[in-house]
Amino acid sequence: MTHALHILKVALDVPLDRVFDYKTENPNTQIGQYVVVPFGARKMIGVVVGVSDTSSIESTKLKSIIRLDPEVIFDEQSFKLFQFCSQYYHYPLGQTILSAVPSRLKKLNTKAMIKKYLYRLTPEAIQLGVDQLPPRQTILKRIVMALIDAKELDEASLRSISSTWKKSIETLDEMGWIDKNEVTLDSKVYKEAPIPSLNSDQQKALDAILEKKQKFTPWLLYGITGSGKTEVYIRLIEAALQKEHAQVLVLVPEINLTPQLESRFRSRFEKYMLVTLHSHLTDNERLTHWRLAKEGAAQIIIGTRLSIFTPMPHLSLIIIDEEHDASFKQQEGLRYHARDVAIFRAKSENIPIVMGTATPSLETWFNATKTKDAKKFGFLKLTSRAVQDSTLPEIKCIDISKSAVTKGFSPYLIEAIRDRLNKKEQSLIFINRRGFAPVLLCSSCQWTGQCHRCSSRLVVHLNQKRLRCHHCGHDEKMPQQCPSCGNTDLYPTGLGTQRIEETLKEFFPEARILRVDRDSTRTKEALNDLFLKMKNREIDILIGTQMLSKGHDFPHLSLVGVLDTDQALYSPDFRASERLFSQLMQVSGRAGRANIKGEVYIQTAFPNHPLFEALKTHDYEHFANELLKERELAELSPFAFLVLLKAEAHELTHVMKFLNEAMQKAQNLSHHVTVYNPVRPIMERLKGMERAQLVLQASSRVALQKLLDEWVTFLRENKLGQKVKWVVDIDPLEF
Repeated sequence: MTHALHILKVALDVPLDRVFDYKTENPNTQIGQYVVVPFGARKMIGVVVGVSDTSSIESTKLKSIIRLDPEVIFDEQSFKLFQFCSQYYHYPLGQTILSAVPSRLKKLNTKAMIKKYLYRLTPEAIQLGVDQLPPRQTILKRIVMALIDAKELDEASLRSISSTWKKSIETLDEMGWIDKNEVTLDSKVYKEAPIPSLNSDQQKALDAILEKKQKFTPWLLYGITGSGKTEVYIRLIEAALQKEHAQVLVLVPEINLTPQLESRFRSRFEKYMLVTLHSHLTDNERLTHWRLAKEGAAQIIIGTRLSIFTPMPHLSLIIIDEEHDASFKQQEGLRYHARDVAIFRAKSENIPIVMGTATPSLETWFNATKTKDAKKFGFLKLTSRAVQDSTLPEIKCIDISKSAVTKGFSPYLIEAIRDRLNKKEQSLIFINRRGFAPVLLCSSCQWTGQCHRCSSRLVVHLNQKRLRCHHCGHDEKMPQQCPSCGNTDLYPTGLGTQRIEETLKEFFPEARILRVDRDSTRTKEALNDLFLKMKNREIDILIGTQMLSKGHDFPHLSLVGVLDTDQALYSPDFRASERLFSQLMQVSGRAGRANIKGEVYIQTAFPNHPLFEALKTHDYEHFANELLKERELAELSPFAFLVLLKAEAHELTHVMKFLNEAMQKAQNLSHHVTVYNPVRPIMERLKGMERAQLVLQASSRVALQKLLDEWVTFLRENKLGQKVKWVVDIDPLEF
């Protein structure tokens, strides 16, 4: 053991569950600062997670840090959160921390980003005018004249006047002619929204939460679609921000929910700084917003799942909108669930957390209503729609086994759309599938286009005349004849959003139709444009995938048509019926949200299925309680805790050998955990890799975690791990 003055324990973004020692001459280094260090032949960004005066490595062999950045990127509370996630999800601490910070910070050039400014002339300069400038300074004069005309110019505008604009601005600054203001955030002016009055359910919910606002309390705010959960959130935020130096985090599942929520919040919280954190921001924008939150300057932070790790020194309240949504679970790298991490964070910071939804996840429903002894979560219920005279839509199932269907549409649904067009009302046609059609089929030999890298069929994208795999991205030209038998009669079969769009244009040539899916809507601007068009009644029929199933408020939408849902009714995935019910309840809630009557038509071959019976009566509670009985009998979540070990390699024999060794080791480690045999998943091959998996199941979370501590170490040290890519998924949602 050697002794040194300043030894830094540095976490690096490498798949090793350990930290690394480096020397520094700086005695004032803090935990949470990031450093550039030598690592083998590379330079890497790391984060200081400990400072010591000793190391188990000889001082002569210790390397020195290359650079220490003055910025502290996380505080003590954040470090606790990272440690919890690293331990619970069995993921290396360095990778946990560095997966949670903005990508801009992970680049070797970690200097603060260049600030942007808006420039304007001082009142004195305007009064003096260009005549006071030296006669030969033509560029200077052009810039001053442009500033007089425009009143304010950004750097891009000044650059378009002259490439030497900076020199001119410096000259004007020295003369005292220039005012400059830093550009940090959205400078748009939002129209002030009217403040609705609360109904009795909303007031009761608000009062109950505010009564316990000074301590950790998890709340389920369960309310039917359109019941005014957002207004309750707003009132809670108003109350939280009464305290000096308060911050509120609002988590939303997907970026497409952010624009409407952001607009509504900005119109009600004009005097507060609001920032967003999501994937549609540029790296620089994200870093700016993240820093404003970290420094305590931003009081309201709206973000997707990664935002739960954002340092906030004055966090007073966490709100999770649509808490049931599967998007809160990360499916790559650190496989955390943002809701569960948020509950841990709220508990460690002793603040309330509110989870709002019309269709709670079964785990949350169980925690709020069924747990023995004291309930884990507070339970609040909104039973009526917030808009006066607004009622829940009527849900009807169309039996397509007894009804003629033309190009995917029953005559009842076609007539209902026509009726809405005549009334100048809007319709939404929902199908959870992109592309033109799922399959290109040969009429002679029944050949279908298969992806050569995945166990899936290629999807027809007719406009581009391409076949695409929606799993690996493989893309190829649509064949003119069958590759198997040479037959030229190839036709698309099944439904996709593009095919539905063509069919509706054929049925209703006068209608204004818009298709919304991940192919057609890739930017925040496209989503904002959609909301504006729907609000201004520039769209008659909207065709959408699950992007449109939740959270959106379209006041003139009175009809929802749902196509092709039956495959989820008998899926091998035990969560499929829960997801389908939630999705159909959410998309049904888009209809009749104002004072017009809403109707929902669901096309199905199984109209008497219990799921549809519960949906017709909007009875989530009965459906959830019946599902809980099934889960209890099957010993599935929330009555048991699951872990999924997934493995893949080019050779299936390597995968199966690795999983069999893992199974035997797990069986030897604990008799309190059930270890199932390795099986192939539904998608047996993905991106050219052969796949298999095994499941661990236990009634005790403690017993399962105890096994995992030793088991994951065994997996990391297994020599087959060099040939096999594997991952341990704690509390998995997808199998």
